[in-house]
Formats: sequence, C-alpha cells, structure tokens
Amino acid sequence: MHITAGLRISRAFILGAGLGTRLRPLTGILPKPLIPFFHEPLILHSMRRCYDCGIREFIINTHHLAAAWDKVFPEHSWNGCPVHFSHEPLLLDSGGGVKKIEPLASPEEPLLVVNGDMAATFDLGRLLEEHLSRRPPVTLALRTSGDKKNVGFDFSSGLVTDMRHALGRDSGSCQFTGAYCMEPEVFGRIPSGEAVSIIPLFLDYIREGRLRGILADDGLWMDMGKPEAYLQAHLDFPSPVPRIHPRARVSPRAFTDSNCVIGPGATVEEGCRLQGCVVWPGVRVPSGTCAERRIFHCSPNGY
Repeated sequence: MHITAGLRISRAFILGAGLGTRLRPLTGILPKPLIPFFHEPLILHSMRRCYDCGIREFIINTHHLAAAWDKVFPEHSWNGCPVHFSHEPLLLDSGGGVKKIEPLASPEEPLLVVNGDMAATFDLGRLLEEHLSRRPPVTLALRTSGDKKNVGFDFSSGLVTDMRHALGRDSGSCQFTGAYCMEPEVFGRIPSGEAVSIIPLFLDYIREGRLRGILADDGLWMDMGKPEAYLQAHLDFPSPVPRIHPRARVSPRAFTDSNCVIGPGATVEEGCRLQGCVVWPGVRVPSGTCAERRIFHCSPNGY
C-alpha cells in the first residue's frame, strides 16, 4: 500500500443536524448525537475514535436544539482540538450539509465524514489508509452484516456497483456504516444552498467507476435509530467506565442488575427493581419502581 509522503487526513465532519425522529421522545430533549452513551454524549464516542486515527480538527453541523451543543462544547474545542459548528436553519440533507462546510475544510486534504449517532469499534484507521493509498473521490466503509444491505460491492475490485438498487445492477450485499472519506473535488459537484442528498452524487461516481469501498466487518457497529437499539447498544458494547457512575446514588434497598447503566447525579430510590435499564444523568427513579429494559430520561443541565 503506497501513501504519498506527508499526506494525511486531519479533519472530520460529523453529521449532527438530523431530527432523530425514530428515537423520540429522547430526541425531544437533546439532539441525537448528544444523548448519553455510557454517561457521556454519544458523539464523544465517535470523536475519540477519530482522534485515535489522527483527526485533530472537527466540524459538526447542527439544526435541532442547537443551543445544547454549546453546553457540551462551551469553548468550541475538545481534547485540544478545534470544534467548528455549521448551523443549518433549514436542514440541508446529507449533500447540502457537506457543501455548506466547504469553507471549513481543506482545499487539498481529504475529509473524513462520520454519522454523529454511530456507535462502532471497527478499525476506522484502515478506512483512512485505504483512501489515502488510492485517492478516489469517495471511499465508503461497508459491512456484510446488517438489516439494510442495499449497497452493491465488487469484492475483487473494491468498487461500489450500486446503492439502493437505483442503477438496477445489484440489490446489495453490504450495508453502509455512515463513515466515508472524500476528496475536495466532491464539494464542486454539490449545488450551493440547496437541500440535497449525497446519494445521487455517489451514484454518479458509481457510473464513472470511481466510488470505492472497504469492508469494515471487524469489531462492532450499530445505528442507534430506535430506543430498542439504544438499549441494546448498552448491552453489546463494552463499557469504558463503571456502569453505575460513582456519583450515582443507588439505595442499598434497591436492586439493579449488572446490565443497568446509571448516570452521574441519578438517584435510584429504595424498593426499586431495575433490569437492563438506562438511567440518564440527574434522573430520579421513584421508590418502588420495577422496570425492565426501560430508559429513564429527563432534560439534563449538562454532563
């Protein structure tokens, strides 16, 4: 694998503007990428993985409950890295959002794009390495498992052959993970100020034989689109911190099983019996509550 000397990918665009309608009522309180995941905003899970791959600057688009972002990033930085926000008063969709952040991106360096609501442990660095070795317009991270396998992929050439069966070539053998690398040339092919999907451009690149993919079948990946998936992610993913936060208050007369996640400042009162539940920071679970696989949520003042 040959990578041009000195070339790197140092910026990531994290998609955070969606409404998260499938995850209501949780997203009526916070933007989807800011809901707690093991006691901290979900987006930090993605940002930490990006940082480990050499990303040192972040761009995040916002729309829904935009003021909540300033509470999480009051200095517009994280871990010593600048965090830029691109606010969309009207949603611009996956393509229009990319076009809007063009002034914040490098005119020469590729850009990593990641869904802000993705939980994953697959090797993100390999996506960057593969893209840098060939420099196609776009390289997608794909998986051969999942319930939305609508991406056609030629395993021998590494070329994507279809998406959503739009070209009638391939019904799909892979699922798109929501992570991809793109070259600056992509900006020039998206109209300015319009709400457009990125998929038609991807299809154009497929027709040109220039949309590539890599298999990211290692590790875990989950789209936390629904409350059930959000709960399941807390079971499937290894917890990087104690599942019961040291600043949580759990009555000695309450029962919580080993699958519960209880956030900082949360209170579980006496007589409660919780199994596989997630309790958000600052939430009080009243005495005598019995629940299984339930999310206890409220509007937190911060993390």
